[in-house]
Amino acid sequence: MKKKSVIFKGVFPALVTPFDDEGKLDAEGLKHNVRRFMEAGCAGVAWSGSTGEHPLLTADERIEGIHLCREAMGPDGFVIAGAGARSTAETLVLVRDVKEAGADAALVLSPIGGTTDDGMVRHFEILSEVGLPLILYNYPAATGIDISFELFTRLIEIENVVGIKDTSGNLPLLAKIFSCFGTEDISVFTGCDDLILPAYAVGVRAVILAMANVAPKQIVAMEDHLNGGRLAEAREIYWRLAHLIDVLCPADNFPAALKKALEILGLSAGAPRLPILPADEETTAEVKKALKEAGLI
Repeated sequence: MKKKSVIFKGVFPALVTPFDDEGKLDAEGLKHNVRRFMEAGCAGVAWSGSTGEHPLLTADERIEGIHLCREAMGPDGFVIAGAGARSTAETLVLVRDVKEAGADAALVLSPIGGTTDDGMVRHFEILSEVGLPLILYNYPAATGIDISFELFTRLIEIENVVGIKDTSGNLPLLAKIFSCFGTEDISVFTGCDDLILPAYAVGVRAVILAMANVAPKQIVAMEDHLNGGRLAEAREIYWRLAHLIDVLCPADNFPAALKKALEILGLSAGAPRLPILPADEETTAEVKKALKEAGLI
């Protein structure tokens, strides 16, 4: 396999999309959040993914967000932007938009509804022609497609496909990838907030996490401990965040609880867009309790 053009490592918050009181993109709020994450030691940000309510954003908002992230972080960080749709033609438009807006890579969700392995290969061959680094986004709960090891070995050979974000929780898949390709020539992210520590044990060196919105310093510190072989210190942070992850990242009505946590911490969030409902009083109370248990308030 030819060495890929870019290797991503480090912590990338899966950004929420902050909205103002009128439900519009909060540009200044987004920039404020991004600056905070970079000051905490993050390697970059992941914009317009599932945490950012990607399907509920307009094309103009997705593009504007990339510009705002780049403006906030300057030249020192990476912007990874979501670009997934049902059809190859629509996804191609999104990848082109992401490139023209100045993102460093596109995070491409598998086509929702499914296809064959041959269909996936042709899909990414066409997207690759745009000339932007592409990260496979394996999220079978949302798409119905679970990228197997055999399919991954075909997709990673495509020009400009540089790695994978796995949100399936399949650690044996990641272990097989590392045993075959090593840890230095491809970018492998986990998107599972509850599997940070075991994912690093398997070989992961990059994460795209919703939790990094509320605990960027802690997750960066955990990564530093793991890279330095300080398992006990990393484990203490992991344990402290475990309940908070459960509260902020439920399967239902996501990311309402996460946005409420950001609001409590004094960051920009706003209410989610319908059909996602704002966090109710019971959820808000649970979020506050979990934030206190984690030592964040």
